[in-house]
Amino acid sequence: MTLAAVLPLAACSDATEPGSPSGGGTLGATSAPSSQPQEEPQEPDCDSPCYGEAENVGTLGDDTVVEVSGMAGSVRTPGLYYVVSDEPGTSEVAVVRDDGTLVATIELAGMDTENAEALAVGPCGDDASTSCLYVGDIGDHVGRDHVVVYRAPEPDLDDPPGSVDADALEYRYEDGPTDAEALLVDPDGRPLIVSKAPFDEDTGETGSTRLYRGPADGGELALLGEIALPEPENGFLAGIVGNVVTDASADLAAGRVLLRTYDEVLEYRSPDPGADVATFPDWPSRRVPPGNVLQAETVAYVVGGCGYLTTSELTGALDAVGCTD
Repeated sequence: MTLAAVLPLAACSDATEPGSPSGGGTLGATSAPSSQPQEEPQEPDCDSPCYGEAENVGTLGDDTVVEVSGMAGSVRTPGLYYVVSDEPGTSEVAVVRDDGTLVATIELAGMDTENAEALAVGPCGDDASTSCLYVGDIGDHVGRDHVVVYRAPEPDLDDPPGSVDADALEYRYEDGPTDAEALLVDPDGRPLIVSKAPFDEDTGETGSTRLYRGPADGGELALLGEIALPEPENGFLAGIVGNVVTDASADLAAGRVLLRTYDEVLEYRSPDPGADVATFPDWPSRRVPPGNVLQAETVAYVVGGCGYLTTSELTGALDAVGCTD
């Protein structure tokens, strides 16, 4: 079954307009997120958009991507999605339909990743009206002294090229090596990275989840603050590997951000249409359907429609969550 059968293509009342990079929008206040503990996510009486139950719509096969680690919806060609593997030496992304079937494989000339863990599509920085693909080579299991975000103009996926040129943007954290699997891009083309918190197997305690932002063309990743994740309602995996963030997705125009953990998906909604996306940890949040995928590694908003996708790193299972209004 394709996603079109599950997700209504009519936009939600506040959904992204088709063709606007990551929802576009303008940058508002620049205050950093609070490090104070967050209240438990609210469970509102279905304020739009209202999400239905997750449904399996396909599988990403090994011939498409090995151990999918990042996913992002195309802005230039809504309905298609980029996916990337976390294998060392990855130099390409795959383009798939909403049921996981392969459309094309695109080489990113200049990309040679150590641990690609995230994808985003957002404004290019120098031209907010155009969209760029960002590959976050930000996984860090060995304490490397820098990470790289690869940036390439979004290609025309109606006639996919075999290769596109990518810029390698090098970053260093202001407070030392940090593991991360979640990448967002703000309206000025600046990367926002959500750390993957350390987990102490002996005590079962998860460390702090931190939010960083860097310049559009590389440099220092400044610590903006901590994100107080709520304890999961059904935290089976959190008890084994920690309550950690494995991906994120943003709809800038609608003022919404999704955070994916192994057990849950949290949605943050801006109370102010002009709010800086970097302040999302202080926005009201709610739990939304997490899907039924094992070792969930990705989450991606639908562009030009309503809902989101999430995938399993282990099996490649692809679940869709649609809107009921």
